[in-house]
Amino acid sequence: MRAFWLVLVPVLLWAGEDLQQIESRAADLKAKGDAAGALAAYQEAAALNPKSASLQDEIGFLLAVLNRREEALPYFRRAIEIDDKFAPAHYHLGAAYWLAKDTAQSIPQLQSAAALDPDNPAYQFKLGSALNSTGQYADAVPHLKAATQLAIGNAQAWEELGEALKRTGSAPDAVDAYRKAVDLAPDNLDFRNNYGMMLVNTRRAEEGIAEFQKVIAADPANTTARVNIGYAHLQKNELDDAIVAFRDALSRDDNIASAHYDLGVALKNKDELEKARAEFLRALAVDPSLPEAHYMLGIINWQSGDFPGAAREMRAAIADRPDYGAAYFILGTALKQNGDLGPAEEALRTAIRLDPEDPGPYNTLALILRQKGDLEGSKRFFAEGARAKQKKEGDLGTMLYRK
Repeated sequence: MRAFWLVLVPVLLWAGEDLQQIESRAADLKAKGDAAGALAAYQEAAALNPKSASLQDEIGFLLAVLNRREEALPYFRRAIEIDDKFAPAHYHLGAAYWLAKDTAQSIPQLQSAAALDPDNPAYQFKLGSALNSTGQYADAVPHLKAATQLAIGNAQAWEELGEALKRTGSAPDAVDAYRKAVDLAPDNLDFRNNYGMMLVNTRRAEEGIAEFQKVIAADPANTTARVNIGYAHLQKNELDDAIVAFRDALSRDDNIASAHYDLGVALKNKDELEKARAEFLRALAVDPSLPEAHYMLGIINWQSGDFPGAAREMRAAIADRPDYGAAYFILGTALKQNGDLGPAEEALRTAIRLDPEDPGPYNTLALILRQKGDLEGSKRFFAEGARAKQKKEGDLGTMLYRK
């Protein structure tokens, strides 16, 4: 009987290529923009070298490029399992999670990538931008600073750094960062608008207006710049000029809630209360979740002697912003005027908890306690109010001295 021998034949490679040649072909296809071809080649290479973190990462990356993100995730995870120090896989996994709006899993992966390769500007920028987007501005600052130093020509990194510095109270540094973004990308009108607003908010309103006018010269339909000009005049208490600017913007687009709100503020400051009321109501019609508009309506009601109406608007403001200390203060004051001492006391205590540096709630609460016969409590809160007032006036003096 004839014997048969089992012969093991190796898998034939494309045109007799070895692993190095396949990887070279894959890289060439990727460089030419042939993502599908590169993916197939990298899959060939990974079949021969399944323990390569780099190859697993490349496959995941190309799947993501081909909008197959769900398929990409296991490859990034596999690359990390093979080599948890492989920064690109952490970065790509973090970016993929970010695109899926999964910030809880995205940011730790981006942090790992930035820690493993701190000199990579893309890693630092992506992490800083993600932290900015989730309100972690103080944590974002060092990464965005690193990104701007590693890639000094990245205008978006300077813009993001300006935002983070603004949010953390570093106004002069924020101005410099925004200016750098504009210098690098002079045609980016959003960058110029943001730079102008930072100038306005640092008491350089005329310089800010000049930036907004450059925006309008480049784009006459840019209503954001027109609203910003109004805001700059409002900051300078140039009420008539502010009103003209806001009405100009609204004549072009009546659905700008901030313009209606700021116009209302300008009108209120001119004691045109009913006209101001109409603008605050219009602002709320455009954007119902605008607590500042409810607050200003409450102030108008207060000034008109409508204390229940003032309390109603303050409650609406608080519903939209539960930490609105100023609204709790006016709510407590309105309730006191209406004779509702228990709810008034509760609102004022909340105002103090939210903003312990505001003297107003201490004094109003002290009056309520005295009215209720709690003389010791009243005395204590009057003293706290005096302390808060003295500190506030001292801080103002320091701010004016440093101007």
